[in-house]
Amino acid sequence: MSVMLDVLGSVVIAATLLLMIMTFQMQMRETVTRLHYTGSMIEHMDEVTTTLNNTFAMAGIGIPVSDVCTIADTNRIEFKTLWDVAGDSLSSTLHVIHIALDDSSSAQGKVLTIKQDGSVIQPLGYIMYIERIRFNYFDLADSLTTDSSEVRSAEVLLTFRRDSPWNPDQPLRSNIQMKSYFMNSYLQGG
Repeated sequence: MSVMLDVLGSVVIAATLLLMIMTFQMQMRETVTRLHYTGSMIEHMDEVTTTLNNTFAMAGIGIPVSDVCTIADTNRIEFKTLWDVAGDSLSSTLHVIHIALDDSSSAQGKVLTIKQDGSVIQPLGYIMYIERIRFNYFDLADSLTTDSSEVRSAEVLLTFRRDSPWNPDQPLRSNIQMKSYFMNSYLQGG
C-alpha cells in the first residue's frame, strides 16, 4: 500500500511540475509577443518622427522667408522648397510639399501622406497607423502664430493607433509630440 501511495504521490508531483513548465512556456511566449509588438510600434514611431523632421528641415531652401509656408492649418501643412524630395537633391524647379492626414480609413488606421507637387513621394509618402494629427505653428520669436508667412517651426502632435493582438476591439494608442524647425527659413530670419 505504501508503494502505491509513493507512486501516486510521484505522479501528482510530476504532473504539477509538468503544468508549471507548460504555464511558464505560455507566459514566455506571450511576453515575447508583447515585446515584439511594442518594439515594432516604437520603431515605426521613430521612423515617422525622423521622416517628418527631415522633411520640415528642407522647407524654404532657396525661397524668400515670407513665401515658404502656403498652408498652415491645424491638420495639414504645405510649403515651398527647391529641394527635390524624390531625388534627394537640390533643383532649380520650385517644389511644393504637402503633408496631411488622408481621411480614408483602413485596417491600419488613417494614412498620413507626404506629397511633392501633388504626387505621393515613395517610399515615405504613406505613413500608416495614424489616427490623428494636429499642427501648432510658431514664428521666429517662438510665439504661436496662425499667419503662414510667419511660420518658422511646427509642433506636431500625432496619435498612433494599432489593433491589439490580444483584444482587437480595443486598439492601442500612442501619442507623440515633436517640434520641427524650418531650418532654412529659421536661419534666414535670424
